[in-house]
Parts: sequence; C-alpha cells; structure tokens
Amino acid sequence: MGVNTAFTVTELVYVPPRRVWDLLTDWVAAPAWMPGVREMHAEGPTALGLTIDFHSNGHDRSATVTELEPGRSITITSSQGDVRSDYRYVLEPDGGDTRLTLTAEVAVSDALEGLAGEIRETIAAADEGQLASFKRFAEKAP
Repeated sequence: MGVNTAFTVTELVYVPPRRVWDLLTDWVAAPAWMPGVREMHAEGPTALGLTIDFHSNGHDRSATVTELEPGRSITITSSQGDVRSDYRYVLEPDGGDTRLTLTAEVAVSDALEGLAGEIRETIAAADEGQLASFKRFAEKAP
C-alpha cells in the first residue's frame, strides 16, 4: 500500500488549546462539525486503541485512535476495503489561541493504485472543510 496525502489544512481557532482538545475529543458532539456524520460514540475514554463508532452517509463505520499525544495530537484511522485513511489533528498554542492542523493520509492496495488520485480527491472534497466547521463550532461552544 502506498500512502499519500489527500490534504492538509490549518485553522487558527480563537479558543485555548485545552478547550480545543476537549471539544475535538468530544465524540458525541462531533456530528455538529464533521461533514456527513450523523452519530458518533466511543467505547471508552480517549486512549490509544480506542474504537470510535459512527454513522456517516448512510453507513455504520468505525475508526481507531492509532496515535495519541493527549492535548497535542491524535490520529484516527479507518479502513474500508482496500482503502485506509489516517486523519491526524495537531494542536499548537498560538498566544492564548490554538493553531489546529488536519492532515489526511490515504493508503490504497496495489489493486486500487490506478484510482489512488481519484480516491484522495474524493476524500479531500468531502473533508477539507472539516476544520473550518470545527472552528465555527468551537468558537461558539459554551
């Protein structure tokens, strides 16, 4: 499987990093800012190996926390057939605010290598606006 970046986006969120982390890892609230996600819940507290179940675009899916630096970064990985997606969120303090970066990496099997570019473009089109949506959510959250 070759791994390639589908997209990287950064937003300056006018909320302190600790609060951004709490909102980012509030799985029940994720449908308020994640495009296409109707429902999400985790099978325990945020930790390495945590399974996150969600309903997206008419399908039940799951993802796993595959990398974790609490308060600083989290990578959530999901697989569908021959496609694996890694969404890495990185928080950096910027004064009293937070610079939040999302990088989506996509790996496809050799059988799908000819479609890899199209798959990355589809993922980017669906999720590139995720951080802008999160920013609006976080800045209005009580």
